[in-house]
Amino acid sequence: MTATVREVSPDAPGLEDVLEAIAAAARELDAEVYLVGGFVRDRLLGGGHGKDIDLVVVGMDPMPLLGAVASRFGWYAPERFERFGTAQIRGGTWIVEGVRARSERYDPESRNPDVRPGTLAEDVWRRDFTVNALCQTLDGEIVDITGKGIADLQARVLRTPLDPAETFAEDPLRMYRAARFVARLGFTLAPGTIEAMRAQAARTSILSVERVSDEIRRLLVAPYPSAGIAVLLEAGLLELVLPELVAGIGIEQGGYHTHDVYGHTVATVDAAPPDLVTRTAALLHDIAKPPTHVVVSDGRHTFYDHPQIGAEMAQTILTRWRFSNDEISDVSRLVRLHLRPIQYDRESFGDAAVRKLIRDAGPLRGRMLDLARADTTASAYPTLEELDELDARMARLDAGGVVSAMTDPLTGDELMKMAGRGPGPWVGKAKAAIREAVIDGAIPPGDGARAREWIEQHRAILNDD
Repeated sequence: MTATVREVSPDAPGLEDVLEAIAAAARELDAEVYLVGGFVRDRLLGGGHGKDIDLVVVGMDPMPLLGAVASRFGWYAPERFERFGTAQIRGGTWIVEGVRARSERYDPESRNPDVRPGTLAEDVWRRDFTVNALCQTLDGEIVDITGKGIADLQARVLRTPLDPAETFAEDPLRMYRAARFVARLGFTLAPGTIEAMRAQAARTSILSVERVSDEIRRLLVAPYPSAGIAVLLEAGLLELVLPELVAGIGIEQGGYHTHDVYGHTVATVDAAPPDLVTRTAALLHDIAKPPTHVVVSDGRHTFYDHPQIGAEMAQTILTRWRFSNDEISDVSRLVRLHLRPIQYDRESFGDAAVRKLIRDAGPLRGRMLDLARADTTASAYPTLEELDELDARMARLDAGGVVSAMTDPLTGDELMKMAGRGPGPWVGKAKAAIREAVIDGAIPPGDGARAREWIEQHRAILNDD
């Protein structure tokens, strides 16, 4: 059955168009439908709404309803997700997800529940938090079945509808969601919530790495990431998911640092732009400080080679979290480079040193400087002005991208012809020497003629094995 609603552009329906289509389909199907979840929560908070619309359909499969809406806008037919008991349609920027009102019973050894059709009240009471359990009719009336959702929203409190121990035991992923919502919304946890999380922390072992990683990723780009990380720490979850960071608690640093390694790290995450790669690099930039910490004879705290070791640790951690290869590569490079901009000094850094940093950072230059600014902001380094100068100097020396996109001015075949010898490791060494000469300013970028002249002046390079 197809809903009949007024004509709108199929390419870019607005919110009211989508809601009207849902309401029209519900009338034609005689379906009892409610808006629910984060969509309702965020509208009531007054901060607008996202592009995800969640629906609960009482007493019937949501597929016919979603099919009618999709047909109205010319979207693809609904897709069913049997594992989660949901169905979904997508169009433009909108994602509309529907679920039949249900009751659930969880297997203690699994996150997969025994799902049965239920009433709206049964569906609401099984949700994670009261502020996410608020419902709204398609006419706009708010339905607060728990009796606490509106009050908790006004008080900015996260509270589970049922006893928190029961809620978290049923689905331990909700504990990571609690941390993520604290990071995103700036809410506090209701009394007893942290204690229940600590009691159920070991149960997170049944969770897939991918689901936990997704929560961490979303937490990191939220407005208040350190608040979410603090929840994980207090609940005993951070020790399970990132023990390398917990090891930084109580590790003093001295110098310009005003926090221990853990405190400095979370402050750096807060100060970094909400970009996943940059925030993840901020989380891991000092991850190698605990294992490299040494107090020398004069009382100074040293962390020798922690950027390089940290880059290797970052690779291990992010592989464990199932980050993509590109994300792992980018974060690891930022961790490896994070100290170099902070060590910049306008008097002692020549153009060659700046060009080397441009080359080493490549397309991550902006993120590298963002990380350096966050690192500086989270301590007492007096280097923000110098970082701005470094940024401008890098832009000047790399006008047109000639350094960051630098290619070898001479090919291997050209070098072999000049040397009168065949291929071998010496070719790579010669190319590396030429690249260093370009960085040092002895050869203009891309100038093959000047590169040949330089080689003629340094022919020993062609004979080096």
